Amino acid sequence: MASFSVRTIQLGSVAATGLGYALFACIAPPPLQVAAACLGIVLMGLAYGVIVPSSSLVLAECYSSAMQPLVVSVRQTGVPVGTTLVALIAPHVAQQAGWQSMTLPVLALLAATFVLSLPGLRPFGALSANLPPRQRLLGSVRSALSERATRQLALIAGVYAINQAALTTYLVPGLVWLHGLSVGKAAGYLAIATMAGAAARIVFGMTTSRWGRAMLHLALIGLLTGAAWLLLLWPLPSAFRLVVGSMLLGMTAMGWNGILLAELGLRAAPTGRTAEAVATGTSFAYLGVLIAPLAFVQLDHALGSKAAALGGLALLAVLAGASLLKGSAQLPNRPSPS
Repeated sequence: MASFSVRTIQLGSVAATGLGYALFACIAPPPLQVAAACLGIVLMGLAYGVIVPSSSLVLAECYSSAMQPLVVSVRQTGVPVGTTLVALIAPHVAQQAGWQSMTLPVLALLAATFVLSLPGLRPFGALSANLPPRQRLLGSVRSALSERATRQLALIAGVYAINQAALTTYLVPGLVWLHGLSVGKAAGYLAIATMAGAAARIVFGMTTSRWGRAMLHLALIGLLTGAAWLLLLWPLPSAFRLVVGSMLLGMTAMGWNGILLAELGLRAAPTGRTAEAVATGTSFAYLGVLIAPLAFVQLDHALGSKAAALGGLALLAVLAGASLLKGSAQLPNRPSPS
């Protein structure tokens, strides 16, 4: 059985992200450019996929069960913070100098991340994350899904990820299509949403660490996602309503991530199966991201309305949240690490 240290996985992911982005942004003759871009996308996807399970293993070793929702939520703020920076910077840079002009700054940031991560990951060089043989991979997923709590949270992760993808992908064009806003102004509302999402992840992590009830948190998040999209999609918008709707959508569509992963790794997973449970839940979340644009296109075609298509995606989150209300009791704690 092959094994890789967590340090190798984390640092290798940063390096693969840099190489993937460089390939994606490279300037080459058209046939080579398409091939390089596809290879870059694959590398970035592989790198993104292994970060969460391996870092969850580190956090499970280092922090008590009471602290898990908070520390995992703090870790998960990287996505909304990064999206905020992109929303604020990318439209203006792309209009002035083309999006490829961001390549060198992005690669420099990744290089700095690699160097700054070396000291913190050094103590975990001996902590191994075993990679099962190919024939056991599906068996590991089936084993994780055989646990009712893991299965439920994995499905919720997939549904909520659909709305997170809808936020990051369709909020800006949606505001342009439906309300006639400029791209720059619509991107400003995306920045508001993602900043609210980063703050919500920390706040939800703190409240869950203090009072528990992660499942109730997740249920309310799903229900309020529908209210947020309603504020944004309703005709004749005001700036105030768009700001409130953007903040609420960021808090809900992005705020679920940390507490759900902590619940998966700490309480839903069988003892010693943290990485497998988190990996399974993360896979369902990524599947939701993959499904989101396909579902949007099909709903838009069937309903003949982009607003109705986004409303259909929001309805999925509302139904998922409602399904959690019946079982919103806290899952039992596993023993805390010593």
